[in-house]
Amino acid sequence: MPINAGYEYVNAEKKYYQAQTLDEKIVALQELIKTAPKHKGSENLLAELKTRLKKFLEKQEKVKSTGKTTRKTIKKEGFQVVLVGLTNVGKSSLLARITNASPKINSYAFTTKEPELGTLDYQGIKAQIVDLPPIGSENFDSGIVNTADMILIVLESLEELEKISLVLAKATGKRLIVINKVDLLSRDTIRKLEEKIKSKKLNALPVSCVSNENIEKLKERIIKQMEVIRVYMKEPNKIHSPLPMVAPLNSTVKDIAEKIRNGFSQKIKETRVTGPSSKFPNQRVGLSHVLKDQDIIEFHTK
Repeated sequence: MPINAGYEYVNAEKKYYQAQTLDEKIVALQELIKTAPKHKGSENLLAELKTRLKKFLEKQEKVKSTGKTTRKTIKKEGFQVVLVGLTNVGKSSLLARITNASPKINSYAFTTKEPELGTLDYQGIKAQIVDLPPIGSENFDSGIVNTADMILIVLESLEELEKISLVLAKATGKRLIVINKVDLLSRDTIRKLEEKIKSKKLNALPVSCVSNENIEKLKERIIKQMEVIRVYMKEPNKIHSPLPMVAPLNSTVKDIAEKIRNGFSQKIKETRVTGPSSKFPNQRVGLSHVLKDQDIIEFHTK
């Protein structure tokens, strides 16, 4: 929000961030330009708004002439996490740090033109990570936001949270606030930020893609909120598989057996479990036994 902006501009800005279609964004941008302060200090703001409006109008004409949408379609695969934020908050850098993706990263605004995909692979658990174009871009897809399992709200400061919250009204996924670029802050400022997070009881984490501060902790937080467990399969007289089977929290022995193959639980004669859910190594358990993360399970069939 520019200095000396009136309530009309503030209201228009809210409508702009809430706009979901290209037509709605164009109308809101026109209102922003109309209500923006007209003085020397706002020249850059007006120029940026007019440039953005020009691009939106050009895109509108292209869509009308072809009769097709230029929006990239994203197929949801497994647990989906979406990065949401304003422009230049470092979403692309964050995607590169926590996944296998190599997105285009630049310092100028609206670098991300379409959704970028990556896969988070952490200790055998995988999640689909989607970096959306910034809020305010004509390619921002609120549909993906509304259906995602989890939303990473990427900020440079907590003051940006109000604007971003406007576009999350219909979102049902879990939310984690990521305050990026803390490498630019002093230790005292970071300490005050952490105190504010604690006092407001926010599910938030300060991170840096430059120094890698809290990047591993962020991965852990994502996996924890997925509410899944890792179960390692073991054949009799052999060591367990190095790759886990991922299952929902509170899964039973029967759930795992059926995950292996439909009807497999009916062929099980005996099950032995070693790990957090067992009272002792190689404990015999029934099909209703509830498993815990990193259990090792051994099936004996009839």
